[in-house]
Amino acid sequence: MGCAFSKSDNVSVKYESGQRKRDSVGGCEVPPHPPKTKKRDIVPDPTIFTNIDEHALKAPGSLRRSVSELANYLVRPAKTNLERVRAFYRWITDNIRYDTEGFFNGKIISCDPDYVLKTGKSVCQGYADLFSAFCREVNIPVKTISGHAKGFGYNAEMVITPTTTTNHAWNVVLLNGDWRFVECTWGAGQIKGNQFYKQFTEFYFLTDPKDFINKHYPYMSKNEAQDSKWQLLDNPVSMKEFSTRVKLDNTALELGVIPVSHTSGVIEVQSDVTIFIKDGLGNVESWMMTFSESDGTDMGNYAMSYMKNPTTLTIAVRPPTAAKYVLKLFAKPIGKQTDEHNSILEYIIKCSDPAKPAKPYPLRRTPWAFCPKYKQYGFAEKSMKIPIFKAQNGNLCIDIPTTRQVDAMAKIQNAESRDGSLENCTLVESSAKKLVIKARLPTEGSYALDIMAKRPWEGDDRYWPSVSYLIDCRKPMYPFNPFPFCYFGAITKYHCRLLEPLNGFLPAKSSVTFRLESKLLERIRILETNLNKTGSGIFEGKVDIPDTGTITVFGSDANSGSFNGLYRFSVAT
Repeated sequence: MGCAFSKSDNVSVKYESGQRKRDSVGGCEVPPHPPKTKKRDIVPDPTIFTNIDEHALKAPGSLRRSVSELANYLVRPAKTNLERVRAFYRWITDNIRYDTEGFFNGKIISCDPDYVLKTGKSVCQGYADLFSAFCREVNIPVKTISGHAKGFGYNAEMVITPTTTTNHAWNVVLLNGDWRFVECTWGAGQIKGNQFYKQFTEFYFLTDPKDFINKHYPYMSKNEAQDSKWQLLDNPVSMKEFSTRVKLDNTALELGVIPVSHTSGVIEVQSDVTIFIKDGLGNVESWMMTFSESDGTDMGNYAMSYMKNPTTLTIAVRPPTAAKYVLKLFAKPIGKQTDEHNSILEYIIKCSDPAKPAKPYPLRRTPWAFCPKYKQYGFAEKSMKIPIFKAQNGNLCIDIPTTRQVDAMAKIQNAESRDGSLENCTLVESSAKKLVIKARLPTEGSYALDIMAKRPWEGDDRYWPSVSYLIDCRKPMYPFNPFPFCYFGAITKYHCRLLEPLNGFLPAKSSVTFRLESKLLERIRILETNLNKTGSGIFEGKVDIPDTGTITVFGSDANSGSFNGLYRFSVAT
């Protein structure tokens, strides 16, 4: 959100402070100190203000003629100063809009409370002065604080120094002996483009100091040592640290997201960088990110993320050229009904000497990981390992522990391929205790291995994304021989396990031994040969391969003679 004056936005706006008489209110002499309690201790749930809020929102428009009349109307149902302050906050955030016309056109803007009431618009100084005027009318100690804010137009490359002009104003109010922050401007809405969008925000009512310092730095007397006391922190943050700190969006603060490895908003690297982000409270259901050049060109193939453990997100970035990039991170809170992800933070990454050539990752906006409901699918707790594998000689076998038989299928795609998933490069086996995924890779590079599984609780035949793996293949399989084509029902209906042969191409005019396992099938036939069944559900037998064509393995779960396709091989000529 912009304010009355902002160099950083290339906008110069003059304002006239309110000339209203400021009566002395007892309590304003209380020195600044960290509050003894957190917001949640005095506001366990915003619904405690339901009656106060409803009363404030129904205030007659005729009361705008007088600050005194309106203030006294707003506090009628209030029994405590907390409720009185809430009524002021709720009315201001609903009735005063940001004066974008004056802000962007460089007009002189009056911030006198009477004028703000009359016009219904102002900039931050006007919001703060009106809130102060309301509080003084009912003898609540209040102060207006000015300083630096990371709001509208801010980016991480901006440097804040003692000579930088301040650009924002907010309030502190004394409740039960403690000063508390109130930010009416940002609580009312936000600026997008050149327009103000009304959007009430609970976050900026009595915000805890550890969260408020993320975007607000008090600097009203130009004395850092003196003004830093109004951070209300035990250990105040220096101006230099505030200037360089990465700005966390409100959702990040509410969810307890913590940047662990890189706390500065600008990251300078030679070639690549790995960033660690912690879900401090375990409140994140899913993550999403974008990576682009500073001009907006999508470079998503050169950044990837994965869950190092259930609460630590690892982001790896390998820029392809020397340039400036923007990494944006988003998160979805647990319990949110929509798939929308809220903004968390933004890094500017400056790369000076990239690796040549920089190999792309498979494009993936979300982390390589098990889905949040992995246990409901039937995956065991111990299956939660780092979802990145290296394929030795182009071959890979992943054993995933399960708590039940998981009906699943797999697909794999090369990072540089635009032709969709590779055919016959994966083979799936499922049992009561584990899901086995085998892969064969034809070229070097990065691959996306995605596993789709049935949701037992849905009770239908749909398959949903459940696990995603990143595969790093330094040396491909040579000579390459894919798996045979696997019919859908072989795994999902009959729970087959192909023991041999695993090559999709069979030598012509040869005798090949076939071995399969299925406890649900009664008969397996290949050409004119019926495989022998042992007591443990193993079928085996030798088959003479012709000189051309395809070989299909059929199975039947009854002796009725009805067979379904299981696997299909090709004859190598």
